[in-house]
Order: sequence, then structure tokens, then C-alpha cells
Amino acid sequence: MHKYLFISLFFIITACDKVTIEYSSPPLPRHQKDVKPNTPVPLGSIRAYFGDYYRTFDQQIEKVQPVDSLSNIFTYGEFKNTPVNNINILRSDSIFVIAIFLTGYSLDSLPVNQPLPEVYGKYPQICFYPLYRGNWGDPSYYSLAYYLQKCVFIITDKTDDILTGTFNGMLESSTGSLLPISEGEFKIKIFRKKMNFEQAK
Repeated sequence: MHKYLFISLFFIITACDKVTIEYSSPPLPRHQKDVKPNTPVPLGSIRAYFGDYYRTFDQQIEKVQPVDSLSNIFTYGEFKNTPVNNINILRSDSIFVIAIFLTGYSLDSLPVNQPLPEVYGKYPQICFYPLYRGNWGDPSYYSLAYYLQKCVFIITDKTDDILTGTFNGMLESSTGSLLPISEGEFKIKIFRKKMNFEQAK
């Protein structure tokens, strides 16, 4: 009797030694691409896909009247007999800021329904960063990576100084992280301000 019990225990123990347990981690949940609103872009807002996340920015940065804001302004003037033109288009949501700068472009000479031409001294710039943390060099600060992908920026209408248009491109952080921005849209009322750049130097 003891002999059979010993043999049974031997087979049980040796069988357990040969058992291997295979285990694989369940796949991490992936964010499904947000659904884009099927409505025209509202006046005073910027919206776009950042990767698969769709964000709408409709808050003015400064707590002032729109006419006094630097977030929707066309500044123009001269410096040493050279025209100086810049257009700022900035908006935020409750977490992030998107800042669009059209450097060197005059509001009156902006082409319509074609990509903005990029020539010396004239180019669009797009920045994306957390609210109140707009410091270049911060890992969460993104700007256009021109060397990877050309930014396509198109003005579709500028009637009554209300700029409406589309954009897309590739953003990059100071640490090299990439963030594609696509299906961008904006509709912002721009205010004109003549600047004395000679006195501001």
C-alpha cells in the first residue's frame, strides 16, 4: 500500500515540474479617434486634431476687450524704412493654448484659397503648449517641425478682417516628441494696430 502511495506521489511531483504557465499582458486600451463636429467652425475659435484628439480653442488669452487683445491682432508699421507686418491668432481651452503667428504677412495682401507662400521673412508658425506654461524648451511645448513636414496654411476668406482658414502640419517638442496636427480650422476677427517700431527698439 505504501509502495503504491509513494509511486503516485512521485508521478504527481514530477508532473508538476513539467508544467509551464504562459501569461501575456492584455493589450493597453487605445484611444479611438475623436469624432469631428459636423458644423462650421464658430467665430472666435480654432480647432484641430492633435494626433487622434480633437480640440476646440475658443477662449481669449487676456482678460481684456478683443480690440485690446494681442491674441487677434495685425500689427504693422516700419522699422528703418522696412515694412513690418505680423498677425497673431491665439486661443485656449481650459488646458492648452494654440498660437498661430503669420510672420511678415500683411492682412491686406494675404492670398485667398491657396497655401501661404513661404519666402524669406514670411512664414506661418504654430505653437501648442499647456496654459500658462508657454516656455520654449519645456518638454510639453510644441512648435512646427518644418524639416519633417511642410505646414499647409490656407486663408479661405478675409472679409471684414475676419480670417477664416485651414491648416495642418507636424509639431515637435524640444525633446523630439512628434505630434501631427490635422484638419485645422479657424475663424477669428482680427484687429489692426499701427505700431511705432522705431520708438519700441
